[in-house]
Amino acid sequence: MMSMLGLQGDRSHAPVTSMCFNQQGDLLLAGYGDGHITVWDVQRSSSAKVITGEHTTPVVHTLFLGQDSQVTRQFKAVTGDSKGLVLLHAFSVVPLLNRFSIKTQCLLDGQKTGIVLSASPVLFDEFSGGASLSSHGNNAVSSSSLGSMMGGVVGGDAGWKLFNEGSSLAEEGVVIFVTHQTALVVRLTPTLEVYSQLSKPDGVREGSMPYTAWKCMTQSRSLPGENVPVEASERVYLLAIAWDRKVQVAKLIKSELKVYGKWSLDSAAIGVAWLDDQILVVLTSTGQLCLFAKDGTVIHQTSFSLDGYGGDDLVAYHTHFINIYGNPEKAFHNCIAVRGASVYILGPMHLAVCRLLPWKERIQVLRKAGDWMGALNMSMTLYDGQAHGVIDLPRTLDAVQQAIMPYLVELLLSYVDEVFSYISVAFCNQFEKMEPLDNPNGRSSSVHSEIKEQYTRVGGVAVEFCVHIKRTDILFDEIFSKFVAVRQRDTFLELLEPYILKDMLGSLPPEIMQALVEHYSSKGWLQRVEQCVLHMDISSLDFNQVVRLCREHGLYGALVYLFNKGLDDFRAPLEELLVVLRNSQKESAAALGYRMLVYLKYCFSGLAFPPGQGTLPPTRLPSLRTELLQFLLEHSDPPNSKAVSSLSSGGAYLNLYHLLQLDTEATLDVLRRAFVEDEIPKPKLSSHDSAYENTEPKMENDNGCQNILVQDTVNSLIFILNRDISQTERSDSEDVSGLVEEWPSKKDIGHMFEFIAYYVACERANVSRSVLSQILEYLTSQNNFPTSVSSHHITSTRREKQVLALLEVVPEIDWNASYVLGLCEKAQFYQVCGFIHTIRHEYLAALDSYMKDVDEPIHAFSFINKTLLQLSDNERAIFQSAVISRIPELVDLSREGTFLLFIGHFNKEGLHILSELRSHPRSLFLYLKTVIEVHLSGTLNFSSLRRDDFVDPSDGIRLKDQSKGLEAYLEKISDFPKLMRNDPVEVTDDMIELYLELLCQYEPGSVLKFLETFDSYRVEHCLRLCQEYGIIDAAAFLLERVGDVGSALLLTLSGLDSKFVELDTAVGNVVSDVALSSAADTKHLRTVLNMKEVNEIRNILNACIGLCQRNTPRLNPEESETLWFRLLDSFCEPLIYSYGDERVSRGENHVPLLTESSVSHEDEACIVNWRISKSHRGAHILRKLFSQFIKEIVEGMIGYVRLPTIMSKLLSDNGSQEFGDFKLTILGMLGIYGFERRILDTAKSLIEDDTFYTMSLLKKGASHAYAPRSPVCCICNCLLSKNSSSFSIRVFNCGHATHLQCEVPENEASSRGASSGCPVCMPKKKSHKARNKSILAENGLVSKFSSRPQHSHGTNILHPHESDALENFYGLQQISRFEILTNLQKDQRLVQIEHMPQLRLAPPAVYHERVKKGTDIFTGESSNGLAKIEKQSKSKQLRELRVKGSSLRFPLKSSIFGKEKTSKR
Repeated sequence: MMSMLGLQGDRSHAPVTSMCFNQQGDLLLAGYGDGHITVWDVQRSSSAKVITGEHTTPVVHTLFLGQDSQVTRQFKAVTGDSKGLVLLHAFSVVPLLNRFSIKTQCLLDGQKTGIVLSASPVLFDEFSGGASLSSHGNNAVSSSSLGSMMGGVVGGDAGWKLFNEGSSLAEEGVVIFVTHQTALVVRLTPTLEVYSQLSKPDGVREGSMPYTAWKCMTQSRSLPGENVPVEASERVYLLAIAWDRKVQVAKLIKSELKVYGKWSLDSAAIGVAWLDDQILVVLTSTGQLCLFAKDGTVIHQTSFSLDGYGGDDLVAYHTHFINIYGNPEKAFHNCIAVRGASVYILGPMHLAVCRLLPWKERIQVLRKAGDWMGALNMSMTLYDGQAHGVIDLPRTLDAVQQAIMPYLVELLLSYVDEVFSYISVAFCNQFEKMEPLDNPNGRSSSVHSEIKEQYTRVGGVAVEFCVHIKRTDILFDEIFSKFVAVRQRDTFLELLEPYILKDMLGSLPPEIMQALVEHYSSKGWLQRVEQCVLHMDISSLDFNQVVRLCREHGLYGALVYLFNKGLDDFRAPLEELLVVLRNSQKESAAALGYRMLVYLKYCFSGLAFPPGQGTLPPTRLPSLRTELLQFLLEHSDPPNSKAVSSLSSGGAYLNLYHLLQLDTEATLDVLRRAFVEDEIPKPKLSSHDSAYENTEPKMENDNGCQNILVQDTVNSLIFILNRDISQTERSDSEDVSGLVEEWPSKKDIGHMFEFIAYYVACERANVSRSVLSQILEYLTSQNNFPTSVSSHHITSTRREKQVLALLEVVPEIDWNASYVLGLCEKAQFYQVCGFIHTIRHEYLAALDSYMKDVDEPIHAFSFINKTLLQLSDNERAIFQSAVISRIPELVDLSREGTFLLFIGHFNKEGLHILSELRSHPRSLFLYLKTVIEVHLSGTLNFSSLRRDDFVDPSDGIRLKDQSKGLEAYLEKISDFPKLMRNDPVEVTDDMIELYLELLCQYEPGSVLKFLETFDSYRVEHCLRLCQEYGIIDAAAFLLERVGDVGSALLLTLSGLDSKFVELDTAVGNVVSDVALSSAADTKHLRTVLNMKEVNEIRNILNACIGLCQRNTPRLNPEESETLWFRLLDSFCEPLIYSYGDERVSRGENHVPLLTESSVSHEDEACIVNWRISKSHRGAHILRKLFSQFIKEIVEGMIGYVRLPTIMSKLLSDNGSQEFGDFKLTILGMLGIYGFERRILDTAKSLIEDDTFYTMSLLKKGASHAYAPRSPVCCICNCLLSKNSSSFSIRVFNCGHATHLQCEVPENEASSRGASSGCPVCMPKKKSHKARNKSILAENGLVSKFSSRPQHSHGTNILHPHESDALENFYGLQQISRFEILTNLQKDQRLVQIEHMPQLRLAPPAVYHERVKKGTDIFTGESSNGLAKIEKQSKSKQLRELRVKGSSLRFPLKSSIFGKEKTSKR
């Protein structure tokens, strides 16, 4: 039925601007454009009440609050107009007369509060039936408080008292009011209460319209999974605010509002509504309808525009609001509504309806389109509860799954039927086409394989879907029947395997399992069946059937799994496997035996078998180990093998013997895992004195039982050893003749001996004296060691530890000390020998034994430390004297340990020890080296002495010597740094020179580093030593230190000629070898660059470049150029003469170390005699190599020597030669020079522009007229205009003014350094002026006399203290940068080179840190002007500076190398 509500007389022509139904739907509140309000009776199609005079502008907000009572018919409503006036109306209806009485209260006036742009209430039905919003904790506020939150209010408290009379909690209502800047959430009934205030988000366009929407959701107050009635749930109210492109979602719980979601849109929002409590609908100005989750996740986005509509015709709007700029703003309020799953969008001339499809229709759409995979995927998404936008399903996941399950089953069966029918039709047509072909058999096989593949795909989809929805009963019932019907039973069974192995199918029905086993057995895929059994739940299997199958087909892994998991029986599988092992052939028995060993290893380690099945319960592990060990030690029948037939003839035969015979080493390793537990203590290797204290430890019952098993196992092994040693000896002789070696072999016996020795040392087993003697003989026998050196050393060390551990725990009466000592000396077990000598109180013999152990010297020093502390005075003196006599040997053993021994016990015997070391120079050198290291660093590196304890790789157990002596010594080592801090070592000059002499003998490569570290030595003496022992780098360093740079360079270059000869030979060999392979020249050059000879020459070259770079700053330009060019000539001469055939012999061209006499014969000295021969096969490679060397020299020279000078040198030396080798070098230099000139020109231009701009500002400031800011003098505080006409006034640019007469006493009272300027502002700028070069004109002034104008009194005076500060800040620089650059540009020669900072455009050189002396004055592009005038005095100063503080003086000549070589050519 449709009713027309619009007949109001004259008011019928006013447009409806807003409307709202009450909750019952029988009343309609409508607001009109002329400001009147009408309450329509929908049932009677007539107006019930017309309200006029309240609003004068269009009513844009109408909303009911709460639910009106059906008995009293009392309700409230809120209306608001476009001017911001918001009114609260209370309606009372007389049911019989149908009369309305209205009471109106003003909430917001719109003048002070701002215009309400959006208002939305929480609907009353969302409040009923649940917990009401609590007002506790929020005091009820008056209307003035509401107005204060929004900006102002009209009305008082009287009206509220009238409304509140007769109110109840059922009449409460919550509303959000939004203005241009603020959103306010308030409760209007029964009392006014402000809940929260939200500000406009950042980035929102000014004047944009906000849109709001509420939604109620139920939140359980109980734990998840509990069934809670609706009354016990808590109502939570969601608020969505869309403001321009910003969206906010807040949650209102009771009276607290929290914003928990924010996101941005691509375009402005024009409407917002809740589809349900999980989905928010947002309309945008571009015609997009967006669905969002509560957290802002985009669910769906689509366009809601219709054909023929676009732009402003999409959504209805009004322009009654005026934005802050005075322009009308479009408002799209009331344009969107939600009913169920439909979204209604109101347009100007149409109504658009968007419907959210129910879950079943979504699947059906995909199904009708033929997208079965999409339909099934959608079904699984719904089943998992992950589908978005579904509003027609229950809230709980269990209820959802129960509701959709029948349809999912029907969907799957329909999919299988349809695809099966398609396959049958498609391939029937192919079979019909195959009949006329000549070879139908081959075609038929391919078609059958294709058919099987199609059915496999369908079956895979069905399996995954059924497993996902947990309905495997459908899979093995209906779907399996369908596969059987189309004769694809085997295909279905085979496709189950991958899902079983992925643990997706954990159980199979018995009939399916039977069919699977039969099919795979017929195919011979029994191993695959075993893997499937291992991944299945045993409770779902026919246990007897599967066990029988495993026995018949040898599936022993599955058999073990079944017994372990199904029956918790770990022994039965071993029994069955052992029976099979005894009756099997050798090859199959070996494989089965190793499987038994793996099974035992897993069980003893607490792991489930087969691998990957997890771990065993820790509580089950002790009993399991005992059970399996008892089985291994039980009697058994001998195997079907001739190798051990003699074992069964003489007595009992144990189950363990089968495994020992198979692999003795692996079996013993498995047994070790059975005896290792966290509760079992590690072997305790105590000293002899405390070895037998408390010999019966208190152990728990389980450890006691396990030790019994250990003893039983040891006894079993001893039984084999005692019984079969003779047989082993016979087998050895037979093995030599080529016969098969019988068990046990000598290697197997050795493994058993080591096993027994280990547990005897652990005090977990006991053996007789004879067995102990055999074990000791085996461990000390050299014949049992491996042949390789590394393995021999490891085995020897391990066995030495075993012997030592045995002797420490076994009573001395059980072994013969002398006999064992002989064995250990023969086996070189020095630690054991020392232990035996110690227990026999033979301390010197023990010391000698420990000193022979060079691999672990810590035992010798710990023994000395312990013995010196334990012996009496007389014995101690004798032992101390013996130790001092062995000091040289101790130093060779460990110099760190000897030094620690010296400071600990022989601190007063220093002279005696040095006298002992005098006859052993090598030992003396090591001792002094240790003293020097301690002096420099304060500590020592004891890594060579303090080595990690040996770890037995077979046992994985540490065998430590935890004696008190060793622990005390280790503690002493750790306290060594603290001891050195308290009592540092003193080193005398004599010790340093003695050490330097020994260092030259034994470590010549470390001399240079030592000289760089120490300063307190005689240079003359050290230089003589370096010359005597031929240490070139150290001698060059000393020559450089005393200032003889030329001799240092010649000395460094002295070995260059021999290096060139070696390079010549090496390049010739390489070129001859590579030439055979026809490789390219680039390959030749790469090979040569990586040669050792090239690296040696490059090291010399780098050392010479560094020498020149370090010393160039303190030499005059001519000397530095001569130094560089001498280096350059050394590498240029072989290249320049490479075109001649004459060649100097390649013999020794050794140049002796230079002395003062050699310097005087520089003219005749020729450092490099070698030349590149033109006939050499690698001449072109050598020329390229030397070109690179020269390039490196030139690059190092740039920044130290002027580029034109370098160019002149290269051109003059190579003017008659080809420039191919120097082309790249010259081009690079020209590029660098051009780059520097461009930088210089650019800098000059920038400085000129900056100077012009600065001078313009200064001129403008100086010519500007100033006016005083106050008529009072800032010094005397008197008026500036005094009666006397002789007073003059000074006005500063800051605005202050003074009398000139007042400034005179002020300046006199101040310090001399006070500069002229404003007396008020100058103190503030004092810190700035100290940094300036002069006082500029910006602090100048303009003077004005009362009678006539005067000139400025501002000056640029530089006071003495400012001059000092400038010199301290700038150093020697007294020339402006502009003047320097100008002189460089004009190439003037009037600059003090000493005072000119260098223009460094090249990378800075690395300076020698130890030799950097003198002033940090750098030279750039040198000139000849005033620099030549002061050259003589400067050279004298430099020479005095170099030789100061040195006992050796080398005069620095102006020409270091004599005449230029170019003059001779």
